Amino acid sequence: ASALRAFLAEQARDPQAFLAQGGGGVILEYDLAGISSDQPAPPGIFIVPRNSQDESCTRKLFSDPEPLATKILWAVSGWTPDAAILAQIHRIYQAMPPIGLVTQAGVLPGRAEQALRLIISTASCGDAVELLARLRWPGSYAEVAAVFESLTELTGSHVSLSVDVTAQGVSPRLGLEFYRPVAWYELDHFGWNRLIDRLTERGWCLPDKALGLKAWPRVEQIFDQSRVYRVRQSINHVKVVVDRGATTAKAYAGTAVQQVIPQTGLAP
Repeated sequence: ASALRAFLAEQARDPQAFLAQGGGGVILEYDLAGISSDQPAPPGIFIVPRNSQDESCTRKLFSDPEPLATKILWAVSGWTPDAAILAQIHRIYQAMPPIGLVTQAGVLPGRAEQALRLIISTASCGDAVELLARLRWPGSYAEVAAVFESLTELTGSHVSLSVDVTAQGVSPRLGLEFYRPVAWYELDHFGWNRLIDRLTERGWCLPDKALGLKAWPRVEQIFDQSRVYRVRQSINHVKVVVDRGATTAKAYAGTAVQQVIPQTGLAP
């Protein structure tokens, strides 16, 4: 917490700071299923582009792995920089073009193993498999193929790889992130329900969790004395994790709150 606080204070003071120049921001990721009131876990800390639709902004923010790792990721975590991990990050960056693009990067201080996480976007399942081979991922390609075969018809074409980079290279634990071919805030009940049913059929989603996910997407109007708000609840994406013979899924739900402005539309 102290390392993150110091980093944010430094970035706020300097208009030429890394995040200001690169158009980036910081998000904290809490795994709700793993939170304990007795032993609260620190959140994951991720660097993200402020405008995810602007590819030039994303490329600028993540173009150079050295400052990303040394001045950002290790700074926010308070970890001591590791030369071996940095060498692996450089190797990954050399292997990515032209089929992969880093769109997020982060650290997970609550995990036992020190690693830097990269979210790498690819245009198709074929590109994702080719990139895994380039990165020398040590896991089962048959397991990845089974996931793609199960979900490709129900998701958009692009797939993001969530890879943990350690001193030894890419970890066997791999996340495969899938999106529906609609904007995240569109309800798309039918499409998400089919995808959630498929995850449940494969044993990657518990039936009770599936019911909760299906009940989540909705649009509501909230009124107070002087204002009206529109609240959109939807699912951003699902991540299927393949890890040494075990396959599980995680859904990323989101909420957008917008004030309804008469005659002018919506405001965040």
